[in-house]
Formats: sequence, structure tokens, C-alpha cells
Amino acid sequence: MKKLLFITILAAAGLTSCKKFLEERSLSDMTPTKVTDFGDILHTEAYPASSGNDPLFPMLYLMDDDVETYPSEDPNVVAQYIGNAPAFTWQADFIEACKLASSNSVAIFNVYTSSYVRLLKVNVVLQGIDKATGDPNERDWIKGQAYGLRAYYYFNLVNLYSLPYKNALAAPDKALGVPLRLDGNVIEEEIPRGTVKEVFAQIRKDLDSSIRLLEKEKRQRNNFFFTDVCAHFLASRVALYMEDWGAAAAHASYVIDAHPQLMDLPAANGAPLVSRNSVESIWVSASQREVDNTGFLAYFDVSHSLYNAFEPTDQRLQQFIMVTPPELKWFIPSDFIQSKLLDNTDFLCFRSAEAYLNRAEANIQLYKNGDGAAAQKALEDLNTLRAKRFSAADFQPWAIQPADQMLKACREERRRELFFEGHRWFDLRRYGMPPIQHILRRAPGMAEIYELKENDPQYVLPIPRDVMERNRALVQNPQITSLRLPK
Repeated sequence: MKKLLFITILAAAGLTSCKKFLEERSLSDMTPTKVTDFGDILHTEAYPASSGNDPLFPMLYLMDDDVETYPSEDPNVVAQYIGNAPAFTWQADFIEACKLASSNSVAIFNVYTSSYVRLLKVNVVLQGIDKATGDPNERDWIKGQAYGLRAYYYFNLVNLYSLPYKNALAAPDKALGVPLRLDGNVIEEEIPRGTVKEVFAQIRKDLDSSIRLLEKEKRQRNNFFFTDVCAHFLASRVALYMEDWGAAAAHASYVIDAHPQLMDLPAANGAPLVSRNSVESIWVSASQREVDNTGFLAYFDVSHSLYNAFEPTDQRLQQFIMVTPPELKWFIPSDFIQSKLLDNTDFLCFRSAEAYLNRAEANIQLYKNGDGAAAQKALEDLNTLRAKRFSAADFQPWAIQPADQMLKACREERRRELFFEGHRWFDLRRYGMPPIQHILRRAPGMAEIYELKENDPQYVLPIPRDVMERNRALVQNPQITSLRLPK
């Protein structure tokens, strides 16, 4: 019965890439009984980069203000990617709209389901590993990773399908979060949504467990493994979103003490910044090529707004955004080409640069609340980062300014540093869900202006229709009630 149950768990979860794990064992060994068996499940099935080409949230790169459309002279190119326009124009139920438009990438837009599939694998490990035989230190090491991964997936889900933790529309104890599934059973259950407060409380509880276990087992492993530094890194990000400034700064300090390295871009000789091989990389947090199949380099690419956010001497502009020469416009229609995520080692990562930015923002908020000493701490972090992004001749250190000005500068620096790394949409949400405009160009000379209004319902993604049909206990997020039309 146990063997059948475990095989059923794997099959029901859609764990096709676990085939190798099963094939390497005899029939009598199919039930995981050893700590190392659960480690195999975790490392081959639950990690975000384990499948190599399964993105976390590719649609987000079409929804923020860092992206723009550029119509190709070749109508076949536009036809290939215009199917993603419902995401770009913030339509209600955009997944279904993309299906109707025959989008070639709609399958990867349902991140709700793919995230819960990973969570099931994590929960299988956490539910069964305590009864497994093996080294107790290895058990702690595996459990610490599993708790961290569960926190990571729920953090992404609640920031996609729920209101921000702090917002003007609903308090976190009133706003609907996502269903909290904490076991590895595959029995069909209709699980209602918890509140945003409950989901964040679970995230922090899991991170506390992860930190406790991984600090006991400080293992030096490659950056595909979730370590104690990763747990503090994520805890800093979570605290920042919850506006717990002291905790955000403290967790970021742990990360910086352990991994202070920043890439010196002027001396990097073109080495990729966002890469598992980057000196800044702490953990590979998403599979490679998140922007694949969405139309980047063909129809969508760097917006004028993002390009204009950089100083001309900024090495991030010079190395990661190229102005398209006129002679290439037939082949590459965009005015600007992103070259930040092109190499096959370009996995999204927890990078030390974000830890500096998290701590700087937290200290600016503490400065805003009356802690004068925090201003200097924030300034030191911002200048430390910026000194690595300009040549020595071009770098001009910032000075202390009023708190509101420093916060604005820090947020702009965050945009420049972390663009196309999955942050901008989440950041806009926690900044107050400001209005955004997108220009959809279906052909040269045509321009349709779409607007996402302040606190627009589509700042919270709709739960996919197939998920709603399977779980009748779910309540759908408010949506616009008709087709969003151009201005």
C-alpha cells in the first residue's frame, strides 16, 4: 500500500522528471525509506531550476513598466507573439485570452499550478522524512532546505494572487491570500484561501525553521542548494514587503557578512552579472531564460522608460542594454535590446546586490521614522553598490538627503540594478500599485495606449479558470468586468 501511495503521489503531481529517480531503484525500493531518498526527491523535483526550462513567472516580464512593444516589419513575427498581448494589456483572465489568441507560450503562464506541483513535492519530503532512517544531520540539512523552498513558493504565490501585505484596499487579516497546503497527500480536497496575514505568518514560520536547521548544518555547497544564507536572504525580502524594517536590515546584514561580493562591472570584461557563475550569486532561484517564448528580442523588449532611468556612464546601461542600429531594425525591431539574460548560464539568482538594496531601503525607512544614524548606513550601502557600477572616473558618491528623496533614489537604483530579474512587478505593487501605461503596436505606425490604473484590480492576478473549477472553495479575485480597451 505504501509503495502504491508513493507512486500515486508522484503520478498525481505530474512528476515526469522523477522518472530517473524511480528507474534507478528496484521495485522493492520505490517507497522512500531513507533520508537520502527524500533528499533525492527534493533536489530533483522541488527546486525551481531542477527541470532546467520551467520558468517561475514569465508573464510578469510583460506586465510592468520595464517593457515595451516594437512591431517588426515582418508580420510573421508580430503574429507569433501578439497572442501574448492580453498579458501585456492586463486583461482579465489573460490566460484564457492567450489561449484564444493561440499564444505559443500560454502553457507557461499558469504559474499557480506549477507552483503547487512543486509545493506538493516539498510537502512529501517534510511529511515523511522524520520517519526515514539515516544521518540526523543529513535530515536537518534536507528539512532546512525544504522549509526554505516552501516559504519561497508561498511568497511568490501570495504576491501574485493576493493584495500586497500593506496596501490601501484591505488589511492583511482581511485580504484573501492563497490556500495553505502543508501536507503531501494527494486526496482531492477543496481548500479555501487563507488570509494574506496567515500566509505571511506561515512563510515566516517556515523561514524560522529553515534558518534554525541550516545554521546547524552550514554546508559549503554550490549555489543550486538553499543554505542558511539563502534563508536569511529570503527573510530579508519578506520583512521588506511586510515593512518590518528592523528585521529586513538584520537579515540582510547576515547575508552581507557571509557574502559581501559585488561584481566590479568596469573590470568584468563582459562576464554575466546574472548567472550561476557570477561572484554575486548566492542561490539559483529560477530556471534559465525566464523571458523565453514571450517575444523578447522579437516583439517585446526594454522600454524607453527603463532606458531613460540610467545615467549615460552607468555600466549596467552600457553592458546590458544595446541601442539597435538602424541596419538591424528589420531583424531586431526594438529600439533597445536587453543583453542581461542571454547566456545559457543566466539563471535568476539571489544576488548580493539585492541584500545591499534591501538593507539600504530598510534603513532609509528607519531614518524616515526618526533614526538619524540609519541614514548613514543606507548611504554606505548605496554607494558601495554604485561604486561597482561605474568606472572610478565616473563614479560620484551620493550624500545624505531628506528621507523621502533618499527613498526615491533607492527605489530608482533598485529598478536599474534588478531589471528583468522578476522584481519590478512586485515592487510596483508594494509601492502603492501606481498607474502604468503600455503602448501596444500591432504594426508600424499603429499605437494603442492601455492603462493600468492606480490600485487596478489586475495588480492581483486572476486565479486560473481550471483551478477554480477543481477547487470550488476558492473565491476569485476581483477583476475588470469587460475587455480593457485602449485610451
